[in-house]
Amino acid sequence: MSILNENISIKIKEVLLISWDTLSVNVAARPYHALAFRIAGSASFSSGDTNAHTSIGDVFYMPAGCSYSATYQDKNEILVIHFESDLNSKMENFELNNSHLISMLFQRAYDIWNKKENGYYYSVLSLMCEILENIAIRQTSVLHSETLKTFEKAIAYMEKNYLLYDFSIEKMVSIACMSNTYFRKLFAAKFGTTPAKYITSKKLIYADNLLASGKYSVKQAAEMSGFWDVKYFSRVVKKEYGTSPSKLYCHIIE
Repeated sequence: MSILNENISIKIKEVLLISWDTLSVNVAARPYHALAFRIAGSASFSSGDTNAHTSIGDVFYMPAGCSYSATYQDKNEILVIHFESDLNSKMENFELNNSHLISMLFQRAYDIWNKKENGYYYSVLSLMCEILENIAIRQTSVLHSETLKTFEKAIAYMEKNYLLYDFSIEKMVSIACMSNTYFRKLFAAKFGTTPAKYITSKKLIYADNLLASGKYSVKQAAEMSGFWDVKYFSRVVKKEYGTSPSKLYCHIIE
């Protein structure tokens, strides 16, 4: 379960400003979760098979019940919210573009918690939710960016291999690492049509150029363009251009 799960419950225990010098330490499991903004220094954490690193401007989540080893570089300073929750997640670091805003939210939470004026608890809870909202927005942006990277890899594969015998749309979807439905949605947004129609159009343009050269027969042009059945090729050409391949050009080799 992720810390960004919308169904989690939160009960804040305390908000602290903590600082310490360089050190390496083993920390026993604690009964509360921690969400910390790093003001100074950097740290590396290890727990079982999970490792994480955090630097200035990052927000770091450490789950309850997690014993870990930590190495802190330089002088460290953090603003941290300790809270109880039904979360069951691993430690995680969040690198944020709007770290100045996040710093202000943590600082306000710290100031309000320590003044303890009427309604302070709910004010701090609201600020924590705003912090989580900003993290969620950033993570969605990162995931979208990574998704587009794998999608573009699939498109690059298509551009290079669409004429090959073993080329398939299924292979493109696999390279994109996403569902068939989502891949087709992104493809339509980029090209304005389905993968099958777009690829067929590219093959027809390639075949068009071969036939226009007058150097190739219909069968040769079909095979070189990725249409391994010349009859199917002829049907596609007739559907697209309203006539057979042999009538499109005057000097086709028979």
